Formats: sequence, structure tokens, C-alpha cells
Amino acid sequence: MLLDKVYSLPFPRKTSLIDVALVYPYIDPPRNRSIFRFPPLGLGYIAAHLRDAGYSVQVVDATFTDERAAIERTRALKPRIIGVYSMFTMRETSLRFARALKGQCDLLVAGGPLPTVEPETYLHDFDAAAVGEGEQTTLELARGDPIGEVDGLVYIGKDGKIVQTPPREVLKDLDSIPLPARDLFDNENYIRYYQKRGEPPTTSAITSRGCPFECDFCSHPIFGESFRERSPRNMADEVEQVLDLGYERVFFQDDCFTLTRGRVARFCDEVERRGLRFGWQCLSRVDAMDEATAARMRAAGCDQVFFGLESGSERVLKIMNKSATPEMGRRAVKAAKAGGLKTGAFFIFGYPGDDTESMLETLHFAESLPLDYLSFSYPYPIPGTPLYERVKDRMMEGSPEPEQKGLVGHQLIYYSEIPEDKLRFGILKGLTLHKLGRSLGPVAPLVVKPLEALTDNIFRLL
Repeated sequence: MLLDKVYSLPFPRKTSLIDVALVYPYIDPPRNRSIFRFPPLGLGYIAAHLRDAGYSVQVVDATFTDERAAIERTRALKPRIIGVYSMFTMRETSLRFARALKGQCDLLVAGGPLPTVEPETYLHDFDAAAVGEGEQTTLELARGDPIGEVDGLVYIGKDGKIVQTPPREVLKDLDSIPLPARDLFDNENYIRYYQKRGEPPTTSAITSRGCPFECDFCSHPIFGESFRERSPRNMADEVEQVLDLGYERVFFQDDCFTLTRGRVARFCDEVERRGLRFGWQCLSRVDAMDEATAARMRAAGCDQVFFGLESGSERVLKIMNKSATPEMGRRAVKAAKAGGLKTGAFFIFGYPGDDTESMLETLHFAESLPLDYLSFSYPYPIPGTPLYERVKDRMMEGSPEPEQKGLVGHQLIYYSEIPEDKLRFGILKGLTLHKLGRSLGPVAPLVVKPLEALTDNIFRLL
């Protein structure tokens, strides 16, 4: 569709049943070991914004169904506009959905992190790509504004050239945005997923947008670097909404929930003032955690905090532009533990610039920490990041997305200087020794230390 024509459809066609269908094309990989399954919050925000303005909207989430069923459900809704979410790990899936849904609506739009940084790659299969925050962009499309007057869009004009409208301004007052339309999510299946795992039914929330830091590997194209926070009162309102739906735990997905420790304390006060009883977890930077903060969070129901430690090598952390050191990570983990919280950590193994000794530093560092959860992953170069720019000439053909593979559950998608067998052995070594250390208790050093020395030598030889 060449969209320099005026797009003006303020009223549904006779054949339309709803105004907008928002599609989350997540197809669960068969060997996915991730412990998390969360609904598409971004689509929930857009849906709430549309509904508040009087437009009919549905969310189609493929998480607990299959691709064909999700496509058929979307077609059956007969929407005027279809918006399909896309990100690095679901690029090909979103394109398949687009090909199957082409011609089923008046306007087919891609949105999300990857269309924001690579909009042109979506224009063969979509009519347009939405760049940046999607609430107001989708609303203006739904009311039929001329497409050339809608900020934050990329499309192909009638002359065959790519048109990019002015950037969409970020929403400054996050409290003014309606809470996500959670009634449109597949809550029953999300609750059942955690119950089957013996876990409290868990859902996600995000209480800030943007990130002021510039880690080498991190992509935050939607919200950018303009850091904005919701008020503790508004946060607690959403917790009440979540609890009413039958959830018992919230994972706060903010890049750094504890960045403003005063806000964290006020949120904890609000939780206690309302008498809210729920468990919660969050992400923290190592320079945004101390024992007093951890203890305050624990008293308000927090049970675990996760840190992106990434490496045990100070040299590699500098390459990653983490603005942190291993010692800062150690202090943060110990502070969280002392405050009564369980701890988790994420590491990136085999980063460009890593070598045998720096990877062993990471493995020894991870093993030495009192962690309840430990994750290692390969580097994933996401378009738009400095990491991607450094390795884009080494990206593997036919591997636009990481796949779950083997015991480790990861697959390199670029040609690394470190053999993948070596990376896989290192990750297995780290996870195994961590598990042994946790399960053997006081006698762990008698078993773990000899195994560590043996596997260190094997790792050096690989």
C-alpha cells in the first residue's frame, strides 16, 4: 500500500467488527528454559488509551496458543487496523503474521523495539512502522488522521520512497496514562502457568520509562534515555488491579526499579498503608542497592531482586560501559541478602573482548556470590546498540533471532572469536558448580573446589 494517499477512516467499515486488533506474536520455543511468562504490557497500555477515547480494541496474545490459531482469531475480529508487536527475538514471527494478515484490514502496522530501530525492514510486509511510544500514534491512526500528519511513522509514499514523519514526543506525565487494559490479557492461562510450576501466580508491571545509562549491549529505543517515573500512589493502584485479577506476585520490569530509592521507600509506605499483601520482585543496578533499602522492600513484600552483573572482569565491564565493578556487584548482592532478599544475577558470557582468563574470572565471581538464581547467556547483538555495530559484519546468515539450543539453551548468532563449544562448556560449568554449592551446604567446598580446579584446566585447553 502506498500511503501518501490520505488515510482517513474515522468510522468502521461495514465489514469491520472492531477498530483495532493488537497482536503479540510470541510463540514459545520448545526448549525455552526461561522462568518468566508475562503478558504484553505495551499493548495493554495502547489498548487502554484507545478504549478511553471510545475505540473498540482487542489484544491477541499467541503465548498459550499456536500461530495459526492466533492469526485466525485476529482475522475473525475484522479490525480496521491491525498492530503487530515485534522485537529482536520475534522478528521473523512478526513478519509471518504480517504476511498472513495482509489484506485483512485497512492498515497493518508494526510496532515495538525492532521496528523503532529498523523500520525500513518492515515496510515490505507492513503498511507502516510505528517508531517510539505507541499510545498516541495508534490513537491518531484509529481516529483517521491523515497518515502524513501522524508523528512517529515510517511508510512508503506514492512515489515509492520511504517517508518518515517527525519523531513522536515521549509522554512526560506517566500517571496520566490509563493503567494497562489487563482484562484483555489471557490472565487465566498466565495464572495457570505459574501454578503448574508451584509458583505464586505472577504478572509484570513497569513503573518507569527510559534509562539514563548507556550499556554497550542494551537497547531501549522505545523509551529512550529520558527517564520518567510513575508516582507511588499510581503504582499501588496498578497493584490493586493486578490482585483483583487473581495474581499474587508482581515482577517490576523497570530497567532499574531501585534507581530512585526515595520513591521505592514511598511505594513501600503506600503498600503498607493500603494493607496490600503480595509478593514482588524487581531489577536493580549494583549502585542502587543498600541493606536499608533491601530491608524496607522486604517488609513491604519484596522477596527477590535481580542484578545485571554481566561479568566478573573489571576490564570487560569497562568494554560493556557498565559503570560498575565486580566489587560493587559483590557489595550489592551481600546488601540485598543482609536485608532479607533472595538474589539473582545475569551474566553475559563470551563478550567481544573476553578471553579465557576473563571468562574464568566471571565464573569464579558468580560461584563466590550468595545467589539464589544464576543465569548465563551469550552476547546478543541487538540492532541499534554499540555491540551490534561492532559485530554486524560477523552476523550469521539465516540467524536473525537467537534460538534455544542444547543443554545451555543458547545459540551464537554472530561469528565469535571464542569457539561456541568452549562457551557452552563454561556455562555448564558455572551452572553446575553453582547448583552443587547450593545443594551441598557446609560440605560444598570439599566437592566444589576440586571440581572447579579440574574444570578450569579443561576450560583453558578448549
